[in-house]
Amino acid sequence: MNFSDFSFWWVLLLFSIPFFTLRYVGKSLNLWRDPFDGIGLAIMSLTLFLNASPTSFIIFIFEIIFNYLMVTLMLRRQGWQAKAIATVVIIIDVAILAYFKYVNFFVEGVVGLAFPSLAADWQAHAEIHSAIPPGLSFYTFEMVSFVVDSYTSRKKRPVKALDYLNFVSFFPHVVAGPIERKSTLFSQMESFRFKFTLDNFNEGFRWLSLGLFMKFVLADNLTPFIDVKVATNAWLVWFHAFLFTLRIYFDFAGYSFVALGLAKFFGVKLTLNFLAPYTSQSINEFWRRWHVTLSTWFRDYVFIPLMGKRSQWAAFYLFITFTLSGFWHGAAWNFILWGAYHGALLLVLRYAGRPFYRFVGERLFMPQFISWALTFLSVILGCVFFMETDSRRLLTKLLTLVSPLAYSPGKLVEAWGSFSFNEGILLSVTLALAIGVLLLEHLAIWLKREGEYDLLTSPWVARILFASTVLFGATAPSPFIYFSF
Repeated sequence: MNFSDFSFWWVLLLFSIPFFTLRYVGKSLNLWRDPFDGIGLAIMSLTLFLNASPTSFIIFIFEIIFNYLMVTLMLRRQGWQAKAIATVVIIIDVAILAYFKYVNFFVEGVVGLAFPSLAADWQAHAEIHSAIPPGLSFYTFEMVSFVVDSYTSRKKRPVKALDYLNFVSFFPHVVAGPIERKSTLFSQMESFRFKFTLDNFNEGFRWLSLGLFMKFVLADNLTPFIDVKVATNAWLVWFHAFLFTLRIYFDFAGYSFVALGLAKFFGVKLTLNFLAPYTSQSINEFWRRWHVTLSTWFRDYVFIPLMGKRSQWAAFYLFITFTLSGFWHGAAWNFILWGAYHGALLLVLRYAGRPFYRFVGERLFMPQFISWALTFLSVILGCVFFMETDSRRLLTKLLTLVSPLAYSPGKLVEAWGSFSFNEGILLSVTLALAIGVLLLEHLAIWLKREGEYDLLTSPWVARILFASTVLFGATAPSPFIYFSF
């Protein structure tokens, strides 16, 4: 669901008012039955998905029905039969994802290298493949994990159709995560009941306020200042990458927190998908804090199965896993390079990290600050790969960053003059707010609060953030970045 789209909130309101009025009256007259809550949630989620993308709705329903029937069949079988069913389901799920997400890349970016005419002909007739169904990457991973977890579970319990439907289609997270597991969300969807309490509302409002502020005030106000086309001025390449680094965090974390808040209103607890990643002091720590559910998904369903008992090859499989993770983010060479870049950083940390940190701790002042600064700089450099889909321009940027002449005083003056006075004021205010949010994350960790966002989700801060969103939210919201993935 696109929380920045007015129609989402309009459809949610139009459904909720009559449904919950009917529910209240039904409960008052002792006519409402508990299963009606699960049915109502399923209809609400499917209605919102249909509103978001009518054409993708058909694909979504097909995958739900197919996966449910096959999982039900698998749970009734033992041994090689159950394994064969699980394998077939996973292959078909991944094949559907690959068809919609990667067929263009394969034809244009791989086959097209050897046969340019074939790629040109494909481009002329490939508009039907250009749009990726909303949420496909996320709910495919969720379905795959459900198949694996059901197959490996010691207790083969039957799965009810309504429970499975609500698990996959639960509207706050279906389009852009978090990627929930059977152990975290399915148990909450079994015999689902709405849990409207004052505590749930207060907690949901705090997460909703933080998410909306991050998205509409920070991410959307930074977006107009990011110019991907600048490639020959090193100062601007770094600055735009820095802005993009902030934007992608506030955009994606903002979505996740809105989802968290909406789910909490109904009494559902979603996984916290971000843990203040820009406070990290190593790349390893960064990936424990960034897009948590995707990182753990690749760890449990790709890295560990690939490595098996071959622990001596752990470094190689770690690199492969991160390269695949980059490819998941997008069907383009820059995403593969981005994944390989982070995989390489983790290998450097694995073999040279301890001696380096020992050296920093013994020889240099403020070792924690230096570790944080190097980690954040590495993330910003990674965003150069992530944000640039033009391979030639990406190469130009990388050559610019390593060229001393690109850092000349004249280039700095050119960078300084690239924004008007009014643009500079708006950008400065937005950056001040963004840095303030990041400082509160750092402060929460330094004070050892219960959570990384404990200060930002305190009652009085939540009210300030909500009011600030109403007053200073961008007039032209941009789409959520991860809807493209």
